[in-house]
Amino acid sequence: MCALSTALNVSHSHDFWIIDSGATDHMTNQYSKLYNFESYTIPSLVSIANGRGVPVLGRGKVKLISDSVESTALYVPSFPFQLLSVGRITNSLNCRAIFSPHNVVFQDLATKKLIGEGHYLNGLYYFSKNLNVPKGFQVSSNLEHQLWHQRLAHPSEFVLSTLFPSLCKSSLVCEICHLSKSTRLPFNSSISRASKFFEIVHSDVWGPAPLESFDGYRYYVTFVDDFSKVTWLYLLKFKSEVMDAFKNFHNLVMNHFSSQIHILRSDNGTEYTSKNMTNYLSTHGIIHQTSCVGTPQQNGIAERKNRDLLEKTRALMLQMNVPKRFWSQGVLAATYLINRLPSRVWIQNHHMRSCKTKKLTFPI
Repeated sequence: MCALSTALNVSHSHDFWIIDSGATDHMTNQYSKLYNFESYTIPSLVSIANGRGVPVLGRGKVKLISDSVESTALYVPSFPFQLLSVGRITNSLNCRAIFSPHNVVFQDLATKKLIGEGHYLNGLYYFSKNLNVPKGFQVSSNLEHQLWHQRLAHPSEFVLSTLFPSLCKSSLVCEICHLSKSTRLPFNSSISRASKFFEIVHSDVWGPAPLESFDGYRYYVTFVDDFSKVTWLYLLKFKSEVMDAFKNFHNLVMNHFSSQIHILRSDNGTEYTSKNMTNYLSTHGIIHQTSCVGTPQQNGIAERKNRDLLEKTRALMLQMNVPKRFWSQGVLAATYLINRLPSRVWIQNHHMRSCKTKKLTFPI
């Protein structure tokens, strides 16, 4: 009853359409909304939710979400609401509807841009091109929430709600997040876990980059501590520099943390299996565990970290329209933020929190 009362009030006081995934056609009770109207000589009937048929007097063109695309709507003067058919709009605009507890967004399938947004109120989703949305609909307009989301490289709602519980009263729908996210399914976590810092270190090389950075880099290598998931990233001009990067990282572990790397996990790339690298690992008593050829899943932690870094880098650069040649600085900034933002692993382990805040010296 609450939804019905709300729908009646909204439909009479505002130019709102109820978003209906079960409707086969757009329907309006307002003749003024239609142009190129075709009157039906013999009115047809359309069935509504209660099974009753209501007369359709004609049909016409209407512009709903996009002013550049026409949609056909049925004229049903006796119907108390205006209905927007999800099926019709997604097919005519080649978009998809993404429903969340507070709103629904329409995203172009080709460009991934958001082309429209509806809002949830009392059990129903509504859409209007009117920019003056009633306060009851403004559930996701927290500008400070959005600002911190952008500043911190578009982290998850979990991260934001952990940092700013008073700000995150509703979820955000972010266009940049949709544009920057990878569509590949995540790799499963490794079964074996480290019980202390640097017991296991995961490593992976990314590159070559499609475009050389402004400072001459084409690759980067990451070293991820299995216990804390803290990441050290080194920019490389050539893949052959991986060994030098690992030596620098190893020295940092020994000198700054008075610790030793027990196991290095990587793929089977020649940068990890070269004679010089093998001799170095053997000399320092480091066990080298490699994944099988063509199975990046076995190096899942490093692969996931790379994906996360690239998504955060894309989000930062898209947000500020940064030229692609500055990707090297973007990925360093992404690493800096990821290392310092809370994670589920970080929250669950109080030893890690104290280490992060008091002891760890981050690479950047």
